[in-house]
Amino acid sequence: MSDRRRQQRVAAEIERRVSQFIREELKDPRLGFLTVTGVDINSDLTNAVIHVSVLGDEAEQQATMDALRRARGLVKRDIGDWLQLRTVPEITFRLDTSLERGARILEIMKTLEHEEQA
Repeated sequence: MSDRRRQQRVAAEIERRVSQFIREELKDPRLGFLTVTGVDINSDLTNAVIHVSVLGDEAEQQATMDALRRARGLVKRDIGDWLQLRTVPEITFRLDTSLERGARILEIMKTLEHEEQA
């Protein structure tokens, strides 16, 4: 199996497992409604960036990101147990705002369309 294919498979498994772990096992009241939107992992599988989208205002997003950062060790241990990798990647959580940007663009387009019709 090629290194690139292995990298993609590991990233997909991390995404799936982290989503499940957050949903079923993390019991932090600061965690808002979130979705794991993707995982980027480097070629030697030592660092993984987990992208999450958080529903809510900026304060709720920040509280959720703080809770995830504090739970990073638990998440990393779970990934290691689940995937049984020789070396478990260091993980970083990053807020994914692409859904918000997309919604804002659609809103602007609708406004422009209404103005054009008037």
